[in-house]
Amino acid sequence: MSLLGTSFLIGMTAVTLLVPAGVAVMWNRWPGRAAWPARSLGLLLVMVVGAGQAATLVNRSFGFYSTVDDLLATSALTYRPPQSFSEAPSSGPDAVQVLDQDWLHQGRVAARLGHGTMLTVLMVGRRSGLARHGFVYLPPTWFLDPGVSLPVIEMLHGYPGSPGNFRAQLGISDLLDAEVAARRMPPSVAVFPNTYQKGRASECVNAVSGEQDETYLAVDVPNDVQATFGTLSGRSLGMLGYSEGGFCAVNLGLHHPDRVAAAVSLSGYFTAGSDTGTKRLYAGRRDALLRNSPLWWARHRSPTGPALLLISGTDDSQSVRQDRSMARTSHRYAAKLPVVAALVPHGAHNFVTFDRALPAALDFLGVHLPGPLAQLLRLPLDPKALAPATKPSRAPQRYRYGPPVPSPSAPVPHASPGPTATGSRRTV
Repeated sequence: MSLLGTSFLIGMTAVTLLVPAGVAVMWNRWPGRAAWPARSLGLLLVMVVGAGQAATLVNRSFGFYSTVDDLLATSALTYRPPQSFSEAPSSGPDAVQVLDQDWLHQGRVAARLGHGTMLTVLMVGRRSGLARHGFVYLPPTWFLDPGVSLPVIEMLHGYPGSPGNFRAQLGISDLLDAEVAARRMPPSVAVFPNTYQKGRASECVNAVSGEQDETYLAVDVPNDVQATFGTLSGRSLGMLGYSEGGFCAVNLGLHHPDRVAAAVSLSGYFTAGSDTGTKRLYAGRRDALLRNSPLWWARHRSPTGPALLLISGTDDSQSVRQDRSMARTSHRYAAKLPVVAALVPHGAHNFVTFDRALPAALDFLGVHLPGPLAQLLRLPLDPKALAPATKPSRAPQRYRYGPPVPSPSAPVPHASPGPTATGSRRTV
């Protein structure tokens, strides 16, 4: 049962109204000795259903728990520790299992209208032994020009939360469509993995004695998306996250600069074990805590990549302090690490602030991600077949960035003068 659905809200509202009415009707009808215990239980029940209704409204606003399994910290997904790194099977084209029916046809239809397609998937991590549900966004280019390989943006939610927050609270599909159409970023495949399971925060790290979330998110997911959807290899991955997901994006990016070109933190933090219930991940080992603290990493490892964008709301004092500390530490001890810190005026630690910051965050990633590239040609064996029919142009073929070309049938929003973390959400 979906805890975010309209039917559940209607049911909870009905219960919230009926229970007090029932208690009032029965108030003077209880027999002698049973009256006071029954009335006490009735009042307690009224308070419980009232609290349940309030929790339902808060949950709908923030998208903390989408199902009963999430709420009860149970999961139908599996964790099986791999025997060893070398014995784990390599990624294959079925590593990302699309759960939607007839998605190719529907995706082509949407692409002709200028819309990307959001797929519900199961991502099976071969090396980590983790298998979790999530989403994959395919831009129109993926369907209309299958001969090109696209960069990838991995988007990481907070705790508690789920990949569905990017759809329900942040409207990410429409925003990605608008950014690509306006040429503020290259067409990109976006992947939304689940960063934890069993209702326990993971900080996206390889736990000392537990699930290997860093391996899953930084190795398995990008490799499997590349194998399934033919995305670019090499340093063509961008990471973006909010709250705990912001910590994840920066931490994973610093650990894997060979594949992460840029990382964005929205109201994140940079010291491991700071979030609720996460110290258990490190089993008291100081080396594990330090390795997974971006502040320590910037000071002692002198990283040179990836490029970092840190955004917080001015009313979120804790996140502002974290961003300033990370920026100052990086500028002092890792001068070659590109770090930009920005503020959203009157922004707090909530989805309204994340929503306002997302356009600038995607623009930042778009600057650092490579554009689409044609797949490698399979050359014929006959050398004569290599002779071009016409003299080729010397101009290199590349993805062109610039202002959109307006079309009477498909108007495109004007390009903004540049990334900004303080502007309001762009509309189309």
